[in-house]
Amino acid sequence: MLRLVHVVDISEAALTVDTPYPFAEYQKAVQEAGEKLLARCVAKARAAGVVVDSKLVTIAMYAERIYEVLEEQSREWIADLIVIGTHGRRGFRGLMVGSVAEGLIRIATKPVLLVRGSKQES
Repeated sequence: MLRLVHVVDISEAALTVDTPYPFAEYQKAVQEAGEKLLARCVAKARAAGVVVDSKLVTIAMYAERIYEVLEEQSREWIADLIVIGTHGRRGFRGLMVGSVAEGLIRIATKPVLLVRGSKQES
């Protein structure tokens, strides 16, 4: 069985005073986008004959990290393997942006498979 987990981090937006629209609207929009993404991915997996479920997790506290939430989810669900996408950023840019995949690799208690995304023109 496959479990798809998508983590929505709204913690930084909660701390920002200059949001383009009220925080509650932002939170709702981001969560709805996450739900739509998961629904599309679940549909693709099911169309391929894969038994799948999904979970959307929202981080609202600034101290929480996405990779910590993913590790926690892998322990709760008793995963055999964690598969995570990566942008493949390196060097200074990778340091400045931070890497969920790298953080997960450092703390994971399960094997982690990194899948590099396709290169897109900017």
